[in-house]
Amino acid sequence: MARSKELSPNHRLGQLIAATGWDSAGVLADRVNRLLCQAGSRRVIHRTTPYKWLRGHVPSGSVPALVVRALSTALGRDLTFDDVWSHRGPTTVTEVIRAHEGLDQPWDITGLHKLLRELDAVPARRVVPASTGTVLTTPAWQSLAAPVPRLIAPREPTTAVPPSALRIVDSLVASAQAADDREGSSARQTIGMSVPIIVKLLQEGDYTPDAGAHLARSVAQVCQTLASMHHDELAAGVSQRLYLMALRAAHAAGDRALVANILTRMSGQAADFGQAADAVQLAAAPTEAAAHTAPGVRALVAARKGIAHASARELDAFEASIDDSNRFFEEAAPQVATPWAGHADRTELDAIAGRGLVILAAKRTADPLIALPRASELLRARAQTPLGGDHQRSALRHGALYSLAQAHLGNLDTAVDAAETALTRLPTVASTRSVMLLRDLAFALDRHSASYPRARTVVHEIHDDLCRRLRLH
Repeated sequence: MARSKELSPNHRLGQLIAATGWDSAGVLADRVNRLLCQAGSRRVIHRTTPYKWLRGHVPSGSVPALVVRALSTALGRDLTFDDVWSHRGPTTVTEVIRAHEGLDQPWDITGLHKLLRELDAVPARRVVPASTGTVLTTPAWQSLAAPVPRLIAPREPTTAVPPSALRIVDSLVASAQAADDREGSSARQTIGMSVPIIVKLLQEGDYTPDAGAHLARSVAQVCQTLASMHHDELAAGVSQRLYLMALRAAHAAGDRALVANILTRMSGQAADFGQAADAVQLAAAPTEAAAHTAPGVRALVAARKGIAHASARELDAFEASIDDSNRFFEEAAPQVATPWAGHADRTELDAIAGRGLVILAAKRTADPLIALPRASELLRARAQTPLGGDHQRSALRHGALYSLAQAHLGNLDTAVDAAETALTRLPTVASTRSVMLLRDLAFALDRHSASYPRARTVVHEIHDDLCRRLRLH
C-alpha cells in the first residue's frame, strides 16, 4: 500500500491560537461548536480535533471558515482563509457572514430596496453565525427614531398590483403564520418561496402608497414567520438576519405594532440563547414602539418582556411586566385583536408568564417551591390544548415545561401524563428547540426511573424513538 503524503504542521494556526491566550486548543473547538449551533448545524467538533488541524489537517464543510471567524473574534482583527490555513482542504462553504452584515442601510426607500434584493437572492452554501451586542440593539432603537418613508411605485413599473393581488398576498401571509403556529418549522422552505413573489410586487409593481405599505407589511410578516421557524431549528444567525429584515420592512410600512412584535421576538430569541443583556435591551424598545397601539398588542409585548427579565434574573421587573400584561389584556377584551396577535389569548399569555417562572426557578432567582406551583397553574391550560387543532407548537413546548415543573415538584403522575401528551404532538410539529426541551424533561424524569416505571417508559420513548426520528443522537 502506498504511503499517504505527509502533512506539514500548521504553524500559522498554532501561532494564532497562542496569541489568543487560550489555555488549550480545545477552546477553539468550543468556539467553533458555538458558531455551528448558531448556524443551525448539528455537527460537533471534539475538543481534541484542533490538534489534528495543528498537524496539518484541514476540516471539511463550513468548519474552516468558522475557525477563521472564531479566531478573528478572539483576536479582534479580520483574518483571511490564508492567514489560518496552510492549504485548501475539502471546503464546500463559499461564504460566512454575521447575521447583521450588509444590513446597515439607510432607513429609507433606497435602503429598503437594497435589503429586498438580499431577500430575493440569498447566496447558496452560506453560513450565518449569530450576532450579539449593539449590532442587534442599535437597529431596534433606530426603527423607532427613523422617519417612515412614503412607499411609491417605481418609475417604470412592470407589474400591476390590483386589490386581488393584495388579497392573494394576505392569504400567503396568513397561511404561513398558521403553519408556524400548528406545525413549527416543517413548511419553512415552502413559505420561503413566497418571499420573492411579494418582493417582486414591491420592487416592480404599480401601486399606490397605501398598497406599497401593505406589501411592505406583508414582507415583514413573512420574514418574521420564517425567522421564527429557523429559530425553532436553532439556526440563530439565519433567524436574526430575517428578523432584522422584517424590522426594516415593518418600519417602512409604518406599522408600529408589527415593529414591536418583531422586537419582542428578537428579545425572546436572545433570551433562549443566553444573551440576557441583549434580551432586556431588545425588550425595552418594543415597549416604546407599542405605547400607542391596541391594548392586545401591548399585553403580548409586556408578557414577552417578562421573559427577557426572567432570563436576566430580574424578579421584580418580571412581576411588573406580567402585571402590565394582565392589565392591558383586561382593557383589550372587548376589542378585535390585530390578526397576527390573535393567538395571544388568556391561555397563551398565561403560558408565557408560566415559562418565565420556570426560568426564574431554574436560575434560583425565585423560590422553586413557590414559583413552580404558580407556573404549573399558568401552564396547565396550554398544556391541555386539544390535539390536532391550533397552537400545537405552543402546546408542545409549554406542555413539556408543565411536565418539567411537575417533575421537580415530585408530582410524577401528573408529570408523566403531561409528558405523554406532549410526545403525541411531536410527530406533527417540527421543532428542534422543543426536542431539546423534551431531552431536559427526560433528564429530570430519569432520576425517578428506578422507582417509577412510567417515568422510565417515557424516558425511553424520548431517547430511543423520538429524538432518533429527528436525528439528534
